[in-house]
Amino acid sequence: MANWYHRNPLKATSKVTFDLGLVATTVPARSICHELGALRQRLLKLLVDPALDPETIRPDLQQYLSLLMGFVTAPDNSQHTMSQLRGLILFKWTDSVQPKSTPAMMEPDAMFELCSMLFLWGLWLTKHAAKVCSKEEVKQDEAKDVHLSLRQAAGIFKLIRDKYAPNLQSQPKPDHDLHMDILETYVNQCLAEAQEVTVARAIELKHEPSLIAALAKETARAYERADLALRPCDPKLMAKWSKYMEFKQWCFETCAHIYYAEQLLKEEKVGAGLAVLTGADESYKKALEMAKLYGRSEGIGVSAKPAEHCFFRRLGTQITQTRRKLERENGLIYHQRVPGSAPAFTLKAQYGISEPVEPEFDFTPDERWKTAYGAFDLNKMPEEVIDRKVRAKHSKEKPDNEAAVEPVHEKPIFPTDKDPKNESGCVIS
Repeated sequence: MANWYHRNPLKATSKVTFDLGLVATTVPARSICHELGALRQRLLKLLVDPALDPETIRPDLQQYLSLLMGFVTAPDNSQHTMSQLRGLILFKWTDSVQPKSTPAMMEPDAMFELCSMLFLWGLWLTKHAAKVCSKEEVKQDEAKDVHLSLRQAAGIFKLIRDKYAPNLQSQPKPDHDLHMDILETYVNQCLAEAQEVTVARAIELKHEPSLIAALAKETARAYERADLALRPCDPKLMAKWSKYMEFKQWCFETCAHIYYAEQLLKEEKVGAGLAVLTGADESYKKALEMAKLYGRSEGIGVSAKPAEHCFFRRLGTQITQTRRKLERENGLIYHQRVPGSAPAFTLKAQYGISEPVEPEFDFTPDERWKTAYGAFDLNKMPEEVIDRKVRAKHSKEKPDNEAAVEPVHEKPIFPTDKDPKNESGCVIS
């Protein structure tokens, strides 16, 4: 089965040891710095593999965030609100939406590190969901994992957008990960993909066509919102990603029209149902065109092959089969005139709308910061910088601010080449 999801590459970063040398004057202070460096390296190694269980990564990430927060906010027993240590360390990160040749963003801001690591976690959750979906057969618990992972990713991107990115010392530039437009796109894409699971489940369980149509319509709207958020961005950079959103929008518009026609048949409004299927034809053609443009467009990301996916291919067959059924019923029983335009889509989804899951991480600084915070002597910072430059001349290891960005060797996601044997055409139903 063809790859159904577009995924942007993971963010890359340089090694950060958190070695503050003379500035950290006590063993507890140096211990926090050492543990931060080790945790960071371990997390970066884990997050290249989307097949891992999220629960095996979450404890390390929680511990890293708790320790890092001491560089962001001061502990409760301090007279400061923001940590005085926030600008001590330089962090470098690439962007998931920029070409590999683009220089990494460099910020001496622990808040930048917090946003970037959370962003990496959110991106990993989307890749984990895609990895689970790549199996030949996905069990019900795994489908729940996909649905939850995508909603959790949406919650992470929303948290960065609403709480942390606005408080960066340097405001993010357009076309970069931490800019509001990019974060808004990720939030809506994650929610739309989570809702795909709900649509597939509703089809598989043969729920009322009105419910399926309403859910599919809401999914199309979520993809439309994601695409609209990209419009202010550089079209050359975002073309491929944008076409993916447009394809998915028209794909689920088609699905909504098909099931709306089925609902109108149940209501004995066959003529109106046939008019709605004309709209399904138009949406399907637009989706095919977007799929072609997606394949030809420049831009970042691991390309999907959405037009080859079983779910989309079955929509074309469904249009034909549903039209034949309605024409047969109209010819034998109803004899209704087919109006020149389809009725307005008035169905509203009352259930199944995906919402972001708020992150369960504790962003309170680790308890050790209450004693360690005062043990960082900022007056020794110039002396430490000079000493570090001297040591660098006699050492192969560069200091953190000169360390190169390390390439990310992501483990690939290989989709199954078999179509699912079910009603919806989705493995995650």
